[in-house]
Amino acid sequence: MQFIKRLLKLLILLALVFGVGFAIFSFYLWVKSAEPITSRSDTETRSNVQWLSTEKPLVFSFSRSRTHSIRVLSNAIFSEPTSLDKPINYAIEYTFLNEQKQVISSHIYHHASKLTPPDNNDLQIKQIIEDRQALLVSSGQSFYLSQDQLDKVASISLKLITEDTQVMGVVVRVHAKTLNNSDDKYSAWLKLPLERRERSSAYHSVGVNALSTTEINNAVTYSWLKLAPQGIPGIDFKADILYETLPYNVVTYDFSQQQLNLNDYYTDATLCASITLEQPDSLVFSLNTAGDINLTWYDSSQFTAPKKVNYKETAQPLTFITAPLDSGLVTICSRDPLLSNWSFNSHLPMTTAQDGYYQITESLTARYTIEANSDINIDLRSASRGHASVIVFDQDNQPIDTFTVAYNDEISGYDRVILDSTQREKVPKANQFYLRVNERASALEITTKQPLLVRVKSRSRQFNYQRTLCHSVCLDNLEFHDIAAWYEQQADNHYAFIEQDSYINIRVFQEPPAILIEDTFYQSRELFKQLPISNVALVNSPTKYFAPSTEPTPFHFALLSKKQTKAQLVQMAAGAPSTTTANVVYQLNAHAAKEVALKETDFEQLANIENSAQKIYQNWQGQRPWIKQRLYKLTANKPLKLTYPTLRPHSIVLKTYSHNAKQKIIIDVTQNAKYHGGLTHEYSITNKRLQLLPSNLSEAFLIHPKDSQLFAYPAVTQQINADIRALNNVTFTSNKTVWIAILEEYSNEEVKIRWWNDDVL
Repeated sequence: MQFIKRLLKLLILLALVFGVGFAIFSFYLWVKSAEPITSRSDTETRSNVQWLSTEKPLVFSFSRSRTHSIRVLSNAIFSEPTSLDKPINYAIEYTFLNEQKQVISSHIYHHASKLTPPDNNDLQIKQIIEDRQALLVSSGQSFYLSQDQLDKVASISLKLITEDTQVMGVVVRVHAKTLNNSDDKYSAWLKLPLERRERSSAYHSVGVNALSTTEINNAVTYSWLKLAPQGIPGIDFKADILYETLPYNVVTYDFSQQQLNLNDYYTDATLCASITLEQPDSLVFSLNTAGDINLTWYDSSQFTAPKKVNYKETAQPLTFITAPLDSGLVTICSRDPLLSNWSFNSHLPMTTAQDGYYQITESLTARYTIEANSDINIDLRSASRGHASVIVFDQDNQPIDTFTVAYNDEISGYDRVILDSTQREKVPKANQFYLRVNERASALEITTKQPLLVRVKSRSRQFNYQRTLCHSVCLDNLEFHDIAAWYEQQADNHYAFIEQDSYINIRVFQEPPAILIEDTFYQSRELFKQLPISNVALVNSPTKYFAPSTEPTPFHFALLSKKQTKAQLVQMAAGAPSTTTANVVYQLNAHAAKEVALKETDFEQLANIENSAQKIYQNWQGQRPWIKQRLYKLTANKPLKLTYPTLRPHSIVLKTYSHNAKQKIIIDVTQNAKYHGGLTHEYSITNKRLQLLPSNLSEAFLIHPKDSQLFAYPAVTQQINADIRALNNVTFTSNKTVWIAILEEYSNEEVKIRWWNDDVL
């Protein structure tokens, strides 16, 4: 009996040990079979995807009445690790089927995808788990099928076309854009997942990301519903789960032709590109194929003639580096089609400007909400000449003004549009127009009878335009920031253009400055009544390289070289013509300068000047770039108002000088005028705030025995444009005490002789 009890206890103990062991082993298997994914955040999402086959297509059915478009998202799966920058190609063949499963048409969509870094949480993380291994997944690709393409289509089939051996497979997700109940938008919003609503509310409610009413209505008007393929998972098709973090960026390329790198600059016999250098640097570039490329450097101020840029090949094949370049503009041209990739040798970021345009037609117009009493900049591009109508509406949506504008079709030699195929296409040049709307204006609409690209910007006419003027490198100032004059406006029907692929991005490049030879004259304005303190200065300002040379006057001076000074000033004075008023200006040091008339000096005085002066200037021999000019002392924060009751100049130029070498000067310019109504080709900014940095291109000094040292600044030019009907006054204010000269540009030369006349710098 006791033996039986012991045996029973042993059996019970063995059963307990077996049960515990089985539980531990089961737990081990469960842990072992867990999916080893990377650490993830709350923004992770998991999507059911289907693998595409090269033989058996996936078929997706949808409702034609409710479907507005189809979106096909795809990710390539790589068989082996590859370079993150190397694109891998694949294609998807999609076929339209009718209700009887008969083929309507077949098309091929080409993709180029890159591997997504799995260890960078700042980028989207995508991976598929298979046999407890994370597969290498590419960045997302997508293409859309519009409602027009889906006419008479009941289903579509998708099949993979492999174009690269590194592609192990492709997974897809197919969504249909369906219309929600328009009478119950709030319910449509509430039907969205809570996480999506929280994410949208947090991101799209503050600052530049804030959603407009139109955008919110559009967001809840439509829903993207995932479509399931026909068949049984695991038998008719293979399904899987794709892990990714949000927001994920979907890159869309349709390569029906040879693929071109989107970051490269394309050039040929009719299309050039350009790069702006804000500071001295060298350029590093690589070519896609061997060929001749022509580089030209342009001085933005046009003081120096254009120069051919020399370059040499580096150790890497088809990679070159230019000689050191000054700040300015470099144009890139070639005879044959070439792709070139550019960077600064200093590793500064290089950005390329892109402007967004709406392509309007007779049936699709662009409408904008505008502020009353604002100014509008309208930019038009068209492949053919024509007319467009600009209609201004009030708050009751009633037209209050209608304007007709004519535009031309000149093709740009620099700007281009990048097609979906990555090919570059030339575009017309921009036609600029300006419009000042009144206090009743509330909306603006642009219509046309032929395709036309439209871009609209706006500004408040009282806002300051703020920028820095310099002649070499504009140093950053944390206390002064540039403020743009215009700000781009989004059309009220922006989403209509997006849906119809009518929003066009144009890559724009700056063109070299045009050569404009002026046939006008500059006259110095007398300011004795407003600024009683004045003095005479010698100024050496560079001129445009293409400006025609003029006959020197007695008010032009030349600096004698050291050789000439040692060769005796007395001998040069003996050769001075008796018909010319001969003068000598000499600097004893950096702070003292004097002037003497040659006829009032004797040979002994000239010999003393030779021995004591550091620099000597004469006005009777040779080319004489130094100009005698009268300067007026403008006290800090004291406005200088210039009135124009009768004569109206083409422009007003303010030339500024200071005793302080490193002093930054801020000039406020205010223009009081009456403007023309309607559309104009020119626009005048009412308020400007300009920061001037000392110039290393200009020299100046006062003819003063104790305080002659001066430092020049870039000139401030206030253009009097054609949009001004009557000019009342222009006011200049400086934040520092400076010496100034005011020059006014007129069509006719002034009869009254002024020795301080000078051209603009």
